[in-house]
Amino acid sequence: MLLDIHSHQLTDHPEHVLLNCGMQDCHTPEFQQARYLSVSLHPWYLTEENLPGQLEWMAEMLAADSRVIALGEAGLDKCCPVSYELQRTAFLETVRLSEQYQLPLILHIVKTSNEIIALRHETSASQPWIIHGFRGKKELAASYLRHGFYLSFGEKYQPQALVSTPSDRLLLETDTAPVSVLQLAEKAASLRGISGRELLHEITENTNRLFFSR
Repeated sequence: MLLDIHSHQLTDHPEHVLLNCGMQDCHTPEFQQARYLSVSLHPWYLTEENLPGQLEWMAEMLAADSRVIALGEAGLDKCCPVSYELQRTAFLETVRLSEQYQLPLILHIVKTSNEIIALRHETSASQPWIIHGFRGKKELAASYLRHGFYLSFGEKYQPQALVSTPSDRLLLETDTAPVSVLQLAEKAASLRGISGRELLHEITENTNRLFFSR
């Protein structure tokens, strides 16, 4: 029962967690114990020198490790010092792998909403794209939803954005926060006027459809 679609930490229930991992994480205990993995090409950690090696590692993971059920986090970030062109190159390669292996893509987006929406259409991507850690207002949520994106909410968010997100596009994540996904679900369910059990059922339906129905 996958409930937490983006985390950098495991819990006592690894079957609930999609663990984010980059090439630097391969020897950690969490990596060894994880039940599900998403392979990351994070824009913060890109250099011209390491990009070929990171892409080779991702391709090897996709081909050899059956725990990999998603790519990301990957994306575009105008607030980090890495050149935008290098970020864009890495992101387009990640999109290519997402399409090749037919796996969802988990997105790190900072001040690049228009660009990511445009790239969704320019690449003719068919796999699900998930905005991780969405903190925008309901108007931005509506824009992403119109273009087919999924929204994942963590510890901090705009309540109106969460309430306005359709149940079939809603996901939860802990990321690096010291909270459990069950705590997040209880809070989100209260805002949406439903029970925690009902919300967890909706989340599980979404994760089953996104990550396990192919």
